[in-house]
Formats: sequence, structure tokens, C-alpha cells
Amino acid sequence: MFRFFLFLSLVLAGTSAQAAPLRVVCAEAVWCDIARQLGGESLSIAVLPVSPLADPHDVMATPAMARQVAEADWLVLNGGGYDLWAQRLASGESEMLDIAKMLGAPKDANPHFFDDPEAVARVAAWMTARLTARFPARAAIFRRRADSFAETLAQCRARIAALKPTTQGKSVAVTEPVGGPFLLALGMRVMDERLALAVMHREEPPARDVAAVETALAEHRVAMLVINPAVTSPATLRLEEVARAHDVPVVALAEMPPPGMHWQRWYQDRLEAVAHAVETSGR
Repeated sequence: MFRFFLFLSLVLAGTSAQAAPLRVVCAEAVWCDIARQLGGESLSIAVLPVSPLADPHDVMATPAMARQVAEADWLVLNGGGYDLWAQRLASGESEMLDIAKMLGAPKDANPHFFDDPEAVARVAAWMTARLTARFPARAAIFRRRADSFAETLAQCRARIAALKPTTQGKSVAVTEPVGGPFLLALGMRVMDERLALAVMHREEPPARDVAAVETALAEHRVAMLVINPAVTSPATLRLEEVARAHDVPVVALAEMPPPGMHWQRWYQDRLEAVAHAVETSGR
């Protein structure tokens, strides 16, 4: 009888150790990339099929997306009004992990939380804690993965610290709020937040704001023009034209990393793009 119970306990232990992966569906590829780095083989990852060049405000949900969400254990959303289309797909079968709510972000916060290394650090810690609670036998594995991720975050912070003496206090013009927390981390000042917010919300920016940015570009009072290549309008195209006509560097910051690129590499590449623009402009 003792041997029977011993055998049964070993079988159950083996079954627990080989528990089915957690099915995770993300509205944004960047959060699934981070989850995969932290969870490894404990997760079965799927990103809702949205082009990395698409503007999340323009995404149309499909029945196939709804089926993916219904079959998920976790639905990971950016939140903060960034992916309302995905929030509408949430079902009772899947647990919704809302990044904005976890961060306690105010309603008027810039929702590009993946542009902020401190926010990303908090998300990583949060995900690690939830994974550990779900698979306690794998706690040591998750801790090693979290430590490895933290090391790469430290490299991003170190590069920011190295660049800040040359970027601190620089004025930049932006056509849409992508990169807001990213630029703030570098100590840069966005001169046209009202214009950028209007473009994000698909509103016509006030003419006086557009004129003010055009003048700043023409008079070289900004170090660069930051654009979101997925969001264009007559006003943004005009500003880009003015910037190029006056040799003001134009830096394109995409909403999401290219397929297959980790968040850390993407973030570091953007840092270097901004650093190069500051060096080129000399302002």
C-alpha cells in the first residue's frame, strides 16, 4: 500500500511539473514578447493579428480574434484607451490583464507605456509574480528569467543616463504622442502636446498650433521632428515637409517593434536614432 501511494504521488508530481502551458493572447506584440521572455515554455503565446505598422486606433476586431480571446487563459491589454477594440473582445472565460490599471495610470496619461522603461520594469515584476503564483514549482526558473530581463533593462537605463547630458532640455516637435515617455526619460521637452493629442484622436489640430510648430521648425528652435509612420494627415505631412526643407532631422518612431525583435533591442535602437538626430542637428 505504501508503494502504491508513493507511486501515485510521483505520478501526480510529474503531471504537475508538466502542466499545460498558460494560453496568453495579447493585443500588442510588445507585451507578448516581454511575457515570452519571462515565462518561456510555461506560456503558449498568441498575438492578435495586427500589423506592426497599424495604428491601434484603427484596428477592426474580427470573429477570428474573438475566438482566440475566448480560448485564452490571459488576455493582456495595454489599456488606457489604447486598445478599446480588444477590450470589447474580452469574455468571461479569459482573465484580462490590463497594463494601465495595474500601473494606476490616470485617464489622461500617455498610453504608450511600453515607451517607459520604469513602467516596463513594473509590468515585468507583475507578470513574474502572477506566473509564480500559477506555477509555484517553477518559481526559480521565473526568477532567473526575471533577473535576465532586469539586466537588459539596466542596460537601457545606463544608455539613457549616458545620453542625457546631450538630450536634457532639448525641445522636440512631435506629430503624435508615440515616444512621449521615451522622450521624457531623456529629459527632452515636447513643444506641441495639444497638436499631437489632436492627431492621435483623429481631430484636426488647431491652426495656430500647426503654425507654431512650422515656425519652430523653420527657425531651428527644435532638435528634431518625431513622427509616427502609422499616423498621417495633411497637417503631419506638411510638418514633415517643412522639417526636411529646413534640414531638421525627422525621426520615425513606430508603435510596435518589428516582428522577431525583442523590446530591449527596439528600445535601444530608438535611443540611438534620437541620439543621432541630436548630434546631427547640433541644437
